Amino acid sequence: MSLIDTEAPKRFRFDYRGMHRYLLRLPGFGSRKVFGEQETVVSVLNCLRDVAQEHRFDVYAYCFLPAELVMIVRGKDDEARLKEFLSAFRAASSSAIAAKPGHSLWKKKYLERVLRKTEDTGRAVAEVFELPVKAGLAKTAAEYPLQGSFVFAGEEKRRR
Repeated sequence: MSLIDTEAPKRFRFDYRGMHRYLLRLPGFGSRKVFGEQETVVSVLNCLRDVAQEHRFDVYAYCFLPAELVMIVRGKDDEARLKEFLSAFRAASSSAIAAKPGHSLWKKKYLERVLRKTEDTGRAVAEVFELPVKAGLAKTAAEYPLQGSFVFAGEEKRRR
């Protein structure tokens, strides 16, 4: 390859496949408090459990804030695909709570970040569990009922 190359270098495209860990922030549609009712949270949580299992993802942490869901998930094997998992989860949960016709439960855009190999999963989970405290929704993380884990023993029961 010459120093003066007329072709732009090929850029690596991340394919969101495999055993990566992701921090996800899924905002609810509109500015209303989507997750203000326990019944809505339970329906969405049931969808999350089912779709995560079906699409081979572990849910290390979830936290339902009034207007968004924050999660840390990890693919269980090399064929786990984040985009397919999120698409299926968002569709199933929107159907489960009977969102208004023409509107999804979720905003179209969401934030996802791949956790680096050097980032500690336990610390990231602890930060997610502290979100309700930072938002003024609870005095301690342990007293906030709308968060938990499908991976860490006792976390889901203690959080709910």
